[in-house]
Amino acid sequence: MKCLLLINTSSGNAARVVDNPRLKETLLAMYDAVDEIRITEHDRDFDLPAALKGYGALAVCGGDGTFHNTLNAVRDLDVELMYVPCGTFNDAAKTLKLGKALKADSDRLVRRIDLGDINGRLFSYVAAAGSFTPIGYIPKTKYKKLFKRFVYYFYAFKEFRIHRIPARIRTDSGLAVDKTFSLIMAINSKYCFGFPFNRRFSHNNGKAQLLLIEAPEGCLRYVRFFLRFFRAFFIGFHKEYRGKHVTFVDFTAATVDLDAPVEFCVDGERFVSETHNTFFVHKRKGKLFLL
Repeated sequence: MKCLLLINTSSGNAARVVDNPRLKETLLAMYDAVDEIRITEHDRDFDLPAALKGYGALAVCGGDGTFHNTLNAVRDLDVELMYVPCGTFNDAAKTLKLGKALKADSDRLVRRIDLGDINGRLFSYVAAAGSFTPIGYIPKTKYKKLFKRFVYYFYAFKEFRIHRIPARIRTDSGLAVDKTFSLIMAINSKYCFGFPFNRRFSHNNGKAQLLLIEAPEGCLRYVRFFLRFFRAFFIGFHKEYRGKHVTFVDFTAATVDLDAPVEFCVDGERFVSETHNTFFVHKRKGKLFLL
């Protein structure tokens, strides 16, 4: 069996895998041949399914966004998928406990993972709209490579503003709300923005979590805004929470109806929603070979 090694050189820590002889040696111990392709953030039209013709395995090196695009590109293909995280935050990899060390062939595991779905688009760990979410996709590559994760902290200050998203949200777990939110987040991960706030996460129980933070009003709105986000991301959750202004519940299916399309951050990629949006959790849909 042949393996294709795909490296996104625009990823924040791509230098760790570029020209790394151990990576190819590890793959060659598993497969008959290994061919390498390098892409950048500008190769949006790269046809991965076409490139995979004749290959039975794919080892992809990149960040959360690279993993996201790969999942969608190979969703209908019968290939062994391996992921070597070399992004800036690697929230998806940390959640799945994918270490940086390469394993011997005898130590390899196959992990079945749940995958989220927004309007038919798969995501590995998050789909979110509202305050702070643009920091997932607006930082420039040259700054990510130079300043690593600190570039996101800079953009967090820049994005410190109250978003107002009127939405009507329904879930299969019985939640029905009609409010204006600063944050709408479907999370299938322990981590987001580097914060391990979701202690309810399980990688294959068929459920994700929905975090909703209501937009504050009044002269103290920025104080309330800070406190609500502090409650969510610094204190976190280990069980469902239905507060007056913050909601955190399990779901398998949900609908989010908006007055107008909004920009979502989906695994670190920009995604423009519809006015009617469907969310779903595919139980154990992802098959990931640990490398």
